[in-house]
Amino acid sequence: MKFVSIIKPFYEKLPKEFRYRCNYRELKVSDLIILACMLARIDLHESSESHFHQMLVASGIVVPERSRCNRRCRKLKDAAKPIRLWMLKKFVHEPAYEIIDSAPITLVSARRSNQAKVLRSIANKGYNATKKTYYYGFKLHAVMTNDGYSVNWKLTPASIDDRKAAIELLSKSPTKYVLADGGYLSRPLQEFLKRTYGIHLWFPLRKNMRPSDQTNPAFLKNQQRHIETAFNNLNTVSHFEHPGTDTMNGLDSRLSTIFLWNVIKAHEQLQHGRSGLKIND
Repeated sequence: MKFVSIIKPFYEKLPKEFRYRCNYRELKVSDLIILACMLARIDLHESSESHFHQMLVASGIVVPERSRCNRRCRKLKDAAKPIRLWMLKKFVHEPAYEIIDSAPITLVSARRSNQAKVLRSIANKGYNATKKTYYYGFKLHAVMTNDGYSVNWKLTPASIDDRKAAIELLSKSPTKYVLADGGYLSRPLQEFLKRTYGIHLWFPLRKNMRPSDQTNPAFLKNQQRHIETAFNNLNTVSHFEHPGTDTMNGLDSRLSTIFLWNVIKAHEQLQHGRSGLKIND
């Protein structure tokens, strides 16, 4: 698999306590192969774990039986996260600006949202302004560079206001210019980020708002479409808006793999002179 050679140099940076853990010699399939399979599932746009496992077996790829393979994938999310960060450190160099946005993750259909019990202690009911409908689940917040690299992400209950998640995400932002849509429209937030972190948050202004020193609103709207396109592309590939999982461990593993795949794919696109924001080909 092509992903083995890509992630191997970064996997070898993981602590020896993880790579050479108890009974590691008895593993019939290495962590690298499992990680590569997780990335290949995203690359093949496969939403079903069981169907993808059948595909691997039918292709002659040696993998553990399905339930054990799924458990291995869940555990390897702790490897996917640092690997992604090391890749970002190597690939991303002073982006011109970043874009922040959110997307819904639906756990059950809208008509069952009032009776939903899946992850009830964490998930809740929220409103999707784009589709003008209520849903039950989570909200995925992500920060993306203008080149298409997802540099940070956070999962919150569906009812959380975008502006509340913005501070935590942007406090770790490597750039000082961030574009946002109307969901982040807040003068106090804008002033707090500038005063505390030196971050200039740009968002479309309402007609009754006083002019500011931010750049051309038409430019902001045009650039904001980039992350909307990237979110749509990422959902087309990975189906993250309807993950089909009922555990936080499974959802976290899925998202960690998706964003690792995003970094690899965006870098590959840029290396070939294509846009890193269009990764669903």
